Amino acid sequence: MRWLALLLVVACSSSDELTVHVDSGTLHGGKTETVRHFLGIPYAAPPVGDLRWRAPQPVTPWSGTHEALQVGDQCPQSLSYSGPSDTEDCLYLNVWSPSGAHDLPVMVWLHGGAFIFGSGGDKYYAGDHLAAQGVVVVTINYRLGAFGFMALPQLDSEDSAYPTSGNYGLEDQRAALEWVQRNIAAFGGDPTHVTLFGESAGGFSTCVQYFSSRTHDLFDAAIVESGLCGASILENTHATALSQGQALATQLGCTGGDLLGCMRGKSADDLLAATKLPQPVTQTPGGPFYQSAILANGLPNVDGFVIEKPLSQAFMSPAQPRPLIVGTNKDEGTLFHAMIYAKPVADETEMRAALAVRYTSQQVDAIVSHYPVASYASANDALAAITGDSAFVCPARRLARAVAPATQVYRYSFERPLDNPFAQGLGVFHSSEIPFVFGNDNYPLGSMASGAALSTTMQKDWTEFAKTHTPSADWPAWTAADPYMQFTDSPSAQMGLKTSLCDFWDSL
Repeated sequence: MRWLALLLVVACSSSDELTVHVDSGTLHGGKTETVRHFLGIPYAAPPVGDLRWRAPQPVTPWSGTHEALQVGDQCPQSLSYSGPSDTEDCLYLNVWSPSGAHDLPVMVWLHGGAFIFGSGGDKYYAGDHLAAQGVVVVTINYRLGAFGFMALPQLDSEDSAYPTSGNYGLEDQRAALEWVQRNIAAFGGDPTHVTLFGESAGGFSTCVQYFSSRTHDLFDAAIVESGLCGASILENTHATALSQGQALATQLGCTGGDLLGCMRGKSADDLLAATKLPQPVTQTPGGPFYQSAILANGLPNVDGFVIEKPLSQAFMSPAQPRPLIVGTNKDEGTLFHAMIYAKPVADETEMRAALAVRYTSQQVDAIVSHYPVASYASANDALAAITGDSAFVCPARRLARAVAPATQVYRYSFERPLDNPFAQGLGVFHSSEIPFVFGNDNYPLGSMASGAALSTTMQKDWTEFAKTHTPSADWPAWTAADPYMQFTDSPSAQMGLKTSLCDFWDSL
């Protein structure tokens, strides 16, 4: 009988660890091998009706048990690897935690997607493999496109507690981090030991939260993957955002006294149709990076409240530096100039015309002299190299330089191409590191099957950084000499990543 009693205790314990109580109710999750998962957890009220274009509001508590076995709907988007969505009830997060977890470090992931697509529930972000390394992993959805970033003068004055507009997607991220502080201990996580990490738009968001005075106490370390931090292309002025919002309202026929009522009465499909990404054939050569208005109504804005100052200025006086990993991929710019995304430039004349959207004529001359078309397979390849260095690689060095005097910083360059990539000739393109970091070989843009050893190394480095703020003994902390970890099938520490080119970009 003693063995039967023991079996009953084990069975009850196994069942109990899948039942978790959070501040809004009881959850029941699932388990794969040694890792539990709790999916589709609401962390804020559905931003629908009058809550569209409002700061995130608290969840209404539920009775009974919420079955947390499926991810929540992704936020409205017309372009997505997982298919389109028009469901605004989308503020959900997901938690993976080792069986028996207690006071483990926490890693909170912010997905990329240019602020217009993606979801924390995308299958290639599943946290099973990272959690198996001894951390608790959280992935989140946040509002995208016009739903998350449209600004209007009427919204600026609607809520005295939120004296701005736009940046709702960034506020969703903050609400999720606050949820983690209140609830992650129930999953075995330590709320005082949280690492925020993200890629692309999620990397930029990580930078915003890193430098924000309103999120100082919500995480203690960060990892920025290809985040464009300090590249002004993602930082509209508030005036520009307001102007774009007014133009969208006019486009949708909302010009009367109850403009907000009119806009909130529009369907999600109406808003998606009015703000969809232009097809390459309709673009000017060079694509969205070199348009006068990139992703109108879909980007963060420097409003003095959510984003208190441009990140390039925030670099100069970081208020609360925290341990940081910052890195980029070898060929960051190629994806943004691939024919599926952007209209290519045909020659140096078109390349110069594209650059003239963002630079003076003297600057264009200097850029072309550093990236001569004759040195590349095509003018479009030269422009891709310019984009990669100016928006990703060199701003990453500036970020490292800014915070290294006050905290430990680690820099990397990911240089291992995906197997069977979705398109040829793009090299180690933007986002190629994602399957290696998460250990999931289901990324729609390519496979990492033959790079399993590198994936294991990167998972260990990322989680070790979350645990100790030191990724590995082989990875030197950043100094003015610019050491960095080069991730290939045989990772090694290197010195001076594109030093002369980054010195050039700094001079501009």
